[in-house]
Amino acid sequence: MSVQSEVMSSAEFVRRLKEEIARSPKQRVNHPFVRAVCAGTASLEQIRKWALQDYQFRRAVPRIAMLRYLACSDPEIATRLYEVVEDETRGLRPGSVGHPDMFVEFAESIGVTRKELDTAVLRPATAAHLYYAELVIHTLPWFVMMAAQIGAEGTFPPAVAALGKGFIKQYGMSPQSVRFFTVHVEADEEHGTLAEDIARRYVTSPHLQAQTREVTMRRLELLYDVWTIDG
Repeated sequence: MSVQSEVMSSAEFVRRLKEEIARSPKQRVNHPFVRAVCAGTASLEQIRKWALQDYQFRRAVPRIAMLRYLACSDPEIATRLYEVVEDETRGLRPGSVGHPDMFVEFAESIGVTRKELDTAVLRPATAAHLYYAELVIHTLPWFVMMAAQIGAEGTFPPAVAALGKGFIKQYGMSPQSVRFFTVHVEADEEHGTLAEDIARRYVTSPHLQAQTREVTMRRLELLYDVWTIDG
């Protein structure tokens, strides 16, 4: 006997998905690396290794944001997605520049050169996340791909807030050198809200909800694994 999928409203789906995300052991704010930075126990060498891998996604984000914008067929949502493109490429907030540039600024403050960032060898987890982030743009409905950002950008603010405070308090870094982290507290809260709005508008059937949940939880896992460095 076949079992029908549970039918729920898109609003209820978003609520349940956020609850599942909150329970996940793959929340980056609870990652051992984040905890080590907050405690001041992460070595500079470990932080440098982390930065080399995390940057690989940071520099890809402007292009990925543009691909997401081009995939969107909703004029109202497209306007908001283009604002994300502009924010990522040149910065829209006071004291902000392009987000990859701010990460380079941070990396240089811990002794990692731009050349080292650009020529770093990708760890398997880093490569897997990069490939997956672009794969879903080309293979899934744009609104499923964007709704899954609830588990990506939507979970980033607490983690970067903790890192920014840890780098300043435990490692004596200047607010200027860690502005990548402080800017993203506000920016990704807005981007996560956009993902929720898209899910409530478009993710209305059991099939689409199942797809969205699968992609969301996979992104959550991959993002966590990128931050898992040796030691």
